[in-house]
Amino acid sequence: MPKVSPDHPIGSRIVQLRREYSLTQSRLGEMCGVTKAAVSTWENGVAMPEIKKLLIIRSKLVFSFDWLITGEGEMSRAFDIMANFTERRHASRRDSRWYDRRQVLDRRDRQQHDRRKNSGAV
Repeated sequence: MPKVSPDHPIGSRIVQLRREYSLTQSRLGEMCGVTKAAVSTWENGVAMPEIKKLLIIRSKLVFSFDWLITGEGEMSRAFDIMANFTERRHASRRDSRWYDRRQVLDRRDRQQHDRRKNSGAV
């Protein structure tokens, strides 16, 4: 495993993430298929976790991957992003249903107008 440079204290963010979820090193290791000792080496900056392992953790816990890798942003911001995504998705569904209904009504109005026009009622 490559050495972690002091410029990238990913280990401290792994500790913060683990504590946020009240996980032990053993439990976090079980989640991604490594030992407690491996998690300890990540947290102490001795080794860098494989991206594959970080992706496994990310698939099980909600946090900003950018925050974990770069330290930029906030870990908890991911919760806001997920909430906003869900809210936007529901709003998008409402908008699309309204749009579909509007199309049906417009088509019906055009058909009625065409019938009247053809019958000479307009």
